[in-house]
Amino acid sequence: MAAKRGIRRLFSWLTVLTAVPVVIAVLCGGYITYRYNLLLNQTQQMVQHSLEVSAGIDDLMLDLQDLETGQRGYLITGEEDYLAPFNSARQRFETDLAKLRKLVGDNESQIAGTDRIAALMRAKLDELEETIRVRREEGFAAAQAIVASDVGKDTMDRIRDEIGAMRARESGLMTARSDRMRHTENLVVLVVAIGITLSLLGRLVALFVPGWWRRWSRSRRRARGTIPQRDGPA
Repeated sequence: MAAKRGIRRLFSWLTVLTAVPVVIAVLCGGYITYRYNLLLNQTQQMVQHSLEVSAGIDDLMLDLQDLETGQRGYLITGEEDYLAPFNSARQRFETDLAKLRKLVGDNESQIAGTDRIAALMRAKLDELEETIRVRREEGFAAAQAIVASDVGKDTMDRIRDEIGAMRARESGLMTARSDRMRHTENLVVLVVAIGITLSLLGRLVALFVPGWWRRWSRSRRRARGTIPQRDGPA
């Protein structure tokens, strides 16, 4: 009877002990899953934010394109109608710039990049307006001499470099966020695998240890003579 009680106690303790790591694994898995969902939501917001920043940069580039298109058309023809894209882009420029600065307002390096782009674009706008003024007052040859100086080309190259750097920084932020999410995904898989393994091990222990304990206890009692040896066949 005592042996049976010992087996029952052992079985109870084994059940508790094997359940503890499973419970811990489940709790850890739940927390990591929560963190993963949080990161997933943040990543989705980051993707949307990056798309908006990219669209803001594209708007500035479109403004610059229209400024150059209008200037070029006017320099060639001398007709005021060709300045329509220029005038429209000049009106949009400050609004689009303010919109982009607001989008990157949570990132100091992107704010600095936006300010550098703004300064370069204002310098470019001044250069375009100067060529238009010279074309209007002094004629085509004088305006062409300013264009041939490559001052405007150098400014455009610097603008493209700054915009490329700004896009690269935004891409880097996205990559870092995606790496964190993949790391969390791997942790979720690992914890789930550990939980399943511990659960299986617990079941195996609970299944085989009581029988082993019963046989071991019986053999000890038989060795001490508390259980009579069975006689062999007559």
